[in-house]
Amino acid sequence: MSRKKKFITAASTFAVALGVGFVMQYGDAVASRLQPADGLASTAITPADIVMPLAASLAPSLVMPQATPPLNIPVPVLLAALNSVDENLFIPEIAAPSVVPEQSCDVAMGATVLPLAMVALSVTAPCELNAAITIHHQGLMFTILTDAAGTTDILMPAMAEDAFFIAAFESGDGAVTSVVVPELANFDRAALQWQGVNAVQLHALEFGADYETDGHVWSAAAGELDFVTPSQAGFLVRLGDDTRDTPLMVEVYTFPTGTVSRDGSVALTVEAEVTAENCGRDVAAQSIQIDRSSTPTAIDLTMTMPECDAVGEFLVLKNMFKDLTLAAK
Repeated sequence: MSRKKKFITAASTFAVALGVGFVMQYGDAVASRLQPADGLASTAITPADIVMPLAASLAPSLVMPQATPPLNIPVPVLLAALNSVDENLFIPEIAAPSVVPEQSCDVAMGATVLPLAMVALSVTAPCELNAAITIHHQGLMFTILTDAAGTTDILMPAMAEDAFFIAAFESGDGAVTSVVVPELANFDRAALQWQGVNAVQLHALEFGADYETDGHVWSAAAGELDFVTPSQAGFLVRLGDDTRDTPLMVEVYTFPTGTVSRDGSVALTVEAEVTAENCGRDVAAQSIQIDRSSTPTAIDLTMTMPECDAVGEFLVLKNMFKDLTLAAK
């Protein structure tokens, strides 16, 4: 059976609850902050101050030597001993015991701006080895792991020219950083985030492309990310560690709207495959879209997946994003 024949529509078969909201906060899961509501709407994203409680750095503790009790020597004996010291006798000085400070557990985070409005993040956390870390950026949330040295490097699309990033560990430790990404004005971006393994997928069909042909951009055909000679096509970046249980995942599609050389459009859709893990269960997701001509918007989604006899079929949602209308520059 072909992929197209396995598609099923939400309107005739399933109840899909769409609400509005854009939450820039430090939370546990996408699902916990998406509240279902009747109807479909979008809401403008406005800047907000982000307050991130970070654990105080561990101050080095000093190990003080035990005090030596005074010797009980009679004064005449002590004076006689001092007077009898040979002037040529070498008496070495006794060095004070060295104090070794404890290792600092401070978390450090840095960011470097790259072409295509991408940002390279680096996180160093000496006391967070092989630990889960959640990255927050302009409403996006995804979870990855540090390595055995407590470090990790991330390549991700910026979602704002004044880009602010938070790295948060489950222990409460974390760090923040920010950069300016002026090149973002040349790009449109559509982000889809969810909790769970392969709960939903973002698909882009460029210039009338069909599924599984040139111009169909999705996680299995993510497009070219070339910093030297950028192409006229879009690309997709997938963020998050899907080896974890119920991970926070993000997919971001980028198109170079400001430098495109031909007219056309890009159709954006969301697909949810019915699997043994999600059949008959609720799935929560959120879309965030930014473009060069309007205010960023976000749409929250909560839907109940079909029962398990529908495993292998796809639920297609066409109203989570606006299609892109392109004009040659």
